[in-house]
Amino acid sequence: MSSTQIRPAVAAALCLLAAGSAQAQQATPPASTEQPPQGSATEASVQGGPIATVEVTGIRRSIRSAEQIKRDAAQVVDSINAEDIGKFPDRAAGDALQRIAGVQVGRDRGETSTVTIRGLPDVVTTFEGNEIFTGRGRRLQYQDLPVQSVSGLDVYKSATANQMEGGIAGAVNIRLRAPFDTKGRTISGYLEDRRPKINGSDAARSRNNPGGGILLSDRWNTSAGEMGLLFDAAYQKDHWGYPVQWVDRPDRLFSVGQDGTAIRLNDDQPVAPLRPGDRLGSLPHVGGIYNGGDRERFSAHGAYQWKINPKLEFSTQYVGTGYRDRHEVDYILAIVGWTPRLNNVTLGDRGCDTPEGQICPILSANAPAAQFGGPYDWDPYMATSAWGVKEHTNTHYLNFGLAYRDGPWNVTSNLAFTRSKFVNDTVIVDQQVPGASVNVYTYGADGHGGYNSVTTPGNATPLRDPRAFVLRGLVQNWEESEGKQAQWRTDATYKLGQGFLRAVNVGLRLSSRDTSYHSAEGHSDVDPAARPNPVDAFGPGFESLSPGVDRLGGQYLVPSRDFLIDQADRVRAVYGAAPGRVPDDPLRRFDQREKSATVYLNGRWQTTLGGIDVSGDAGVRVIHVKRKLEGTSRIGDTLTPIDISTSENNYLPNLSALVAWRDNLQSHLSVGKTLTRPEFNRLNPALSLIPPTVNAPGTGSAGNPNLAPTRSVNKDATLEYYFPGNGYAQVALFHRDISGYLQNFTQDEIIGGQRYRVTRPQNSGDGTLKGAEFSIQKFFDFLPGLWSGFGAQFNYTWISGDNETRLDPNSPVLTKTRLIDVAKKSHNIALLYEKYGVTGRLAATRRGDYVEQIAELRFLQDRFVKASTYVDLSLSYELTKNLTVQFDAINLTKEKYESYLSDPSRPRDIRYTPTTYGVALRFKL
Repeated sequence: MSSTQIRPAVAAALCLLAAGSAQAQQATPPASTEQPPQGSATEASVQGGPIATVEVTGIRRSIRSAEQIKRDAAQVVDSINAEDIGKFPDRAAGDALQRIAGVQVGRDRGETSTVTIRGLPDVVTTFEGNEIFTGRGRRLQYQDLPVQSVSGLDVYKSATANQMEGGIAGAVNIRLRAPFDTKGRTISGYLEDRRPKINGSDAARSRNNPGGGILLSDRWNTSAGEMGLLFDAAYQKDHWGYPVQWVDRPDRLFSVGQDGTAIRLNDDQPVAPLRPGDRLGSLPHVGGIYNGGDRERFSAHGAYQWKINPKLEFSTQYVGTGYRDRHEVDYILAIVGWTPRLNNVTLGDRGCDTPEGQICPILSANAPAAQFGGPYDWDPYMATSAWGVKEHTNTHYLNFGLAYRDGPWNVTSNLAFTRSKFVNDTVIVDQQVPGASVNVYTYGADGHGGYNSVTTPGNATPLRDPRAFVLRGLVQNWEESEGKQAQWRTDATYKLGQGFLRAVNVGLRLSSRDTSYHSAEGHSDVDPAARPNPVDAFGPGFESLSPGVDRLGGQYLVPSRDFLIDQADRVRAVYGAAPGRVPDDPLRRFDQREKSATVYLNGRWQTTLGGIDVSGDAGVRVIHVKRKLEGTSRIGDTLTPIDISTSENNYLPNLSALVAWRDNLQSHLSVGKTLTRPEFNRLNPALSLIPPTVNAPGTGSAGNPNLAPTRSVNKDATLEYYFPGNGYAQVALFHRDISGYLQNFTQDEIIGGQRYRVTRPQNSGDGTLKGAEFSIQKFFDFLPGLWSGFGAQFNYTWISGDNETRLDPNSPVLTKTRLIDVAKKSHNIALLYEKYGVTGRLAATRRGDYVEQIAELRFLQDRFVKASTYVDLSLSYELTKNLTVQFDAINLTKEKYESYLSDPSRPRDIRYTPTTYGVALRFKL
C-alpha cells in the first residue's frame, strides 16, 4: 500500500477510534473532590477527574481536550489548546483569543491590542494562576507573548474563590508549555515570512516580515527522580503601516446661505442664522495620519520540572519578552472650521438635532485662504507634522513552584517575580503651508471625509513641494515607566470523602507591587516673525515623502522620522533648545506602591436531587489592600501635590453549581462578586499636553488619583449538550450589576492662557450588562470519505447594557446611557478541515457596533464604532510526518475601523487594518 493510500486509511481508523472512545466517555465522570488553584498543572484533572485519553491528533485532539476542560470545570470556562492555536494564522496570544466564544479583540497597527469578554475590557491575565502585566499596566500586552510558548488559553467567565480577582468581565489564564507535557524529547519550530498590504495608502510599500522560533524539550529519569527541561525562543520583525483619516468633532458654526456661501459665527455671536433664509451648519476639521515603522518582538521561555518522588514535584518557569520599535506618526491637517468664509457649501439634512438647535453637518465646502494677522497667520491652517518615536519594552517573569500530593492532601506553593520597563522618546516638528486653500468633504460616497484639493497661488501640489513649507513648533517628550511585583501564594486542598462536602480548599496570597513613572515635555518655536523654510534650516535630508492617505490626496512631505530620531540635537539647536532630553519634570513624577494580602476558603460539594447529580463550589475571597500614591495634579493652572495613603478590605463571595441533567446534558450556574482596580496609568495625575496651533485648541490627557475600583455582581447560567463522538452546543445567560465603571470625560481648560481639551477618567454610577451566548462546534465524522474531514465552529453573543453617566464631569447628576465599548451583537464562525494531511480553517470574526465615547463635545453626541467583520484563512499541508508548510491570510476582506458621531452623516475616524499574507515552514522532530 502506498503512502498516499496509508494516510487516508490511518485517518479513517483514527476517526473510528475517536468516535468509539468519545461514546464510551458518555458515562458520568467521577465527581471531583478537590479544586486546586486556577492555572495549576493539575487543575483540569483534579476538578473533573483525569481528562480522558482520546487517540486523535491535530485540531480534533485539541478541541476535544478543550471540550473536556469546559465540561469538568466548576465554573463557566471556554478554552483553546496548543494544537488548535497552531492551526490559526496567529502569532501572539491575543490573536488566538478571538477564537473563543464571547471574546472580541481590538486591532491596532496590524496587531491585537485589546481583549474584551462579553463586551467588557476589564480582564485579568494570569500565567498559571499568577498575575502578569506589562509596563505599568495591570494586564499583559498580549502581542508580546508568542503562541509558541502557550500550551493553552482558558477564558473564565465566572469566578471561584481561588481565582485572582481583578476582572469584572472575566479572566484569561495562560497555560505555558512544560517539559512533562510531552512523552520525551521534542524539537519543533518554524520559519515564516509575512507580507502586509497596507490598505488606504497606495504609495505604502509592502515589505517582507520574517519570523522564526524553536522549541526544545526533553525529560529523563535519574536516581534523584524524573526531570524535564524545556526552552523556546521566538523572533519576529515587522515593517508596518497603519493609515488613519479623521474628521474632528464639530467645533465652529456657520450661517449657510441658499447660494452655497457660508459665514463663520464668532464666540460672541448668538447661535442663529446671520441672513434671511440661512441655515446653521458645522464644519469639522479634516486630516489624517500615516503611522508606520519597524518593530521587533522577541521572547525566550524556559521551564524545568523535577518529580522528586511520587508525592513531591518542583518546577520553575521563566518568560522574557522584548519589544523594540522605531516609527513615525505623519500628520496632515486642515483646520478648515475656523475659515471666515466658505463657498460651494453642501449642507446635509441628517444628524441636525443638537442641544443648541438645528445645526446640520456641512458635507463639503471650499475653504479659500484668508490672512488674519502676520505673514503666517492664515485660515485654513494647513500643516503637516512628524513624530519621530523610538521606544522599547523589556518584561521578565520568573516563577518557582512546589506541589505536594499525599492521600487526601494536595498543596501547591508558588513564588513569582515580575519586572517590566517601558521607555519612549519622541521628537515632533510641525510645518505649515501658508496661504493654502482647501476643498474638503466630510461625508463622501463611503461615508467619510477627505480632500478634493489643496492649493496655493501658482502651486497645485504644495504638499509635495519642500519650498511651500515654513517651520512651526517643536515638541519633545519622553517617558520611562516601570512595574515590579513579588507575589507568593499557597493553596491547599483536603479531601473529606463521599459526604455532601467533598473537599475544602484554602489559600493565601501575598503581593507587593510598585509602579513608577517619570517623564518630561518641552515646547519650543522659531522666530514667529521670520519662520524659515525647513530645507533652508536643516538641509534637503530633513524632508521625507510620507506614503500618506489616499483620500487626502496621497503622499505629502513631512519631517523625516530618521532625522528627528538620529539628529535630535541638531533639531533642538535650530529651535534654541538645549541638547539632550528635556530635564526630568518633578511635577510629572508618579509612584504607587500597592500591597495586598488575600485569603480564601471554599468547599467542594456534591449531592443528588431528584435523581440528578449536582456538584459545585461555595466560598469567599477576602482581600486587604494598602496603597500609597504620590504625584502632582494639574487642573488648569492649579497644581496640587498628591500624597494619598489608603487601605481597604474587599469580600468576594461566590457560589457555583454543575448540574448533570443527563450523561450528555449539563448546566453551570454561578453567582458571585468581583472587582477591577484602575490601571496605574489611569491613576497617574500627570498632565500631558499637545500645544495649540494658531487657530485650534491644544489637547491634553491625565489620570485621576481618586478613582475607585469597579465592582460587579455576576450571575451566569448555561445549558450544555455534548454530541456523541465530539462537539457540543451551548446556551449561556449572564447578568452583571456594575458599579463605578470607568469612562473618559473631556472638558476645556485654560492652561498658561491657552485653551486645551483635556481628557480624564472618572467613575460612573450603576450599570447593568446582560445577555446570552450560543455556541456550537462539531467535526462531521459521520460523513463519508473526504467529507468526514470537515468541521465547524460557531458562536453568537447578544448583549444589552446601560450605565449611569455624568454628562458634566463637574456635576453629580447621573444620566442613563449605554455602556461604552460594549457591542450588542458579535459572533465568530469557522469552517474547519483536517484530513489527508491537509488542515484548513476559514474564520470570520464579527464585532457589532458599539459606543466608544458618551456625550462628546460640542453637541454632547455619542461616538459610535461601526460593526466590523474580519476574515482570516489558514491552510497547511503535511509534507512529511515531521514537516508542514502553511499559508495564512489575515483580514482578507480589508476590514477597517469606522466611527461616527450620533449619525453616520457625522463621521469621525477611518482606520485601515492591513491585509497580511504569510507562508511558514513548521517542523517537529
